[in-house]
Amino acid sequence: MAPRAVEQAASQLAAIVEASEDAIIGTDPRGTITSWNPAAEQLYGYAPAEAIGRSLSLILPADRLFEEEAVLRRVRAGELVRHVETVRRRKDGTDVLVALTVSPVRTPDGEVSGMVWLACDMGRRQRADRAAWRLAAIVASSDDAIVSKDLDGIVTSWNRAAERMFGYTAEEMIGQSIRTIVPHDRQTEEDDVLACVKRGEKVDHFDTVRQRKDGSLVPISLTVSPIVDEQGTVIGASKVARDISERKQAETARARLLELAQENTRITEALNQEIQEASRLKDEFLATLSHELRTPLNALLGYTRMIRSGVIAVEGQARAVETIERNAISLSQIVEDILDVSRIISGKIRLNVQPVDLSVVVRSALEAMMPAADAKGITLDAALDRCAAQITGDPERLQQVAWNLITNAVKFTPRGGTVQVRIERTDAHIEFVVSDTGIGIRPDFLPHVFERFRQADAGGTNRERGGLGLGLNIARQLVELHGGTIEATSAGEGQGTTFRVMLPL
Repeated sequence: MAPRAVEQAASQLAAIVEASEDAIIGTDPRGTITSWNPAAEQLYGYAPAEAIGRSLSLILPADRLFEEEAVLRRVRAGELVRHVETVRRRKDGTDVLVALTVSPVRTPDGEVSGMVWLACDMGRRQRADRAAWRLAAIVASSDDAIVSKDLDGIVTSWNRAAERMFGYTAEEMIGQSIRTIVPHDRQTEEDDVLACVKRGEKVDHFDTVRQRKDGSLVPISLTVSPIVDEQGTVIGASKVARDISERKQAETARARLLELAQENTRITEALNQEIQEASRLKDEFLATLSHELRTPLNALLGYTRMIRSGVIAVEGQARAVETIERNAISLSQIVEDILDVSRIISGKIRLNVQPVDLSVVVRSALEAMMPAADAKGITLDAALDRCAAQITGDPERLQQVAWNLITNAVKFTPRGGTVQVRIERTDAHIEFVVSDTGIGIRPDFLPHVFERFRQADAGGTNRERGGLGLGLNIARQLVELHGGTIEATSAGEGQGTTFRVMLPL
């Protein structure tokens, strides 16, 4: 071999000895130390200057001197002594368990000119083994899925919790891509995770979703840490996945409870508003009722006292009695309306069902309203088809419906206006329609026109027109008791109103 090659080989050998984690000691055939690497210094505590030139007995306990002589004899004879477990003593007097391998060093002609003693710290190895076993036990018994992979995403380890969580055995997953458990719509997540790992960054508590072998999804919290070698180079990643299904369910339950609480608050607020509105309507109704009762009562009392005191002459008493009768009828109607509402609410109202000619019923109501219409100069225009007016119902209650609607139309139609009343057949129904050219109904009030006690000009005693706001509500209830429907339409204030009653044949 050329001198340069020999020098190169010697340099390489020296570098290996210097970098070795095992203690490497060179001796002559008699056991005198000739070389001492850094690992020997670390293991035994002696610096090279303290050890080179001294006997190996420097690191032998007194009761182990015989071992050195035996090994020296065997190696001098050219034998390789392999893996002898024994004890050596450090500079500080403590003993260390080592595994020895001793090789003879030969001259070119084969003569043993020295020895190389390689000592492996068995204690360090045992500690490393114990740490590895402990780590393996932790990984095996963990409730979290612990997986390792290389930088291409290929699985290199897969613990039992991963088997339980994802449904794949270790044999099925090791050597396969981790993307097997990544849903199709989340594949970019794996790209991002691998990019972070390659940069040496840790992905901590990342909430995501993974796919089990059976296709179902499991929500997990993922922590990914880079794995580095002795030189600090990233060579892979370890992943810890925790099943957060219960947490997600709890979060969903909390969100649902929050929604229910908010809904309950909304319902409570709505109920409070309804209660306040009902209270307001009650107050308005009582104010209206007192006014509506007081007006005819004042007339009754006034004319009665005038007759009794003789203030009214005999020839004027007939007119006074007529006024008394008219106001008494008004009081009677108020009481009847209130009683009807009470009967409807309590479910005690009964219908006397029989064949009815609706045109006769409506004409009777028209005749009753004719004097009031004439007094206001209102034209009553009737188109009553007797052939189409035969139905089954309670004639008195149907007349009450007609009278309420026509009265309402006359009351809210100004002088010189027109009220049209017609009956016609449409398919399997009879239509009874009352239209007027009156004041109309505001769009915001139209949905409430049939509600009990609701009046567009509600406000106690300062109203233009009287009434308790019960007539239309009673009409609707009676129509529905007959299996029919009633609706109101209006183009707005000043545009008139149309009420349409649909009754089954």
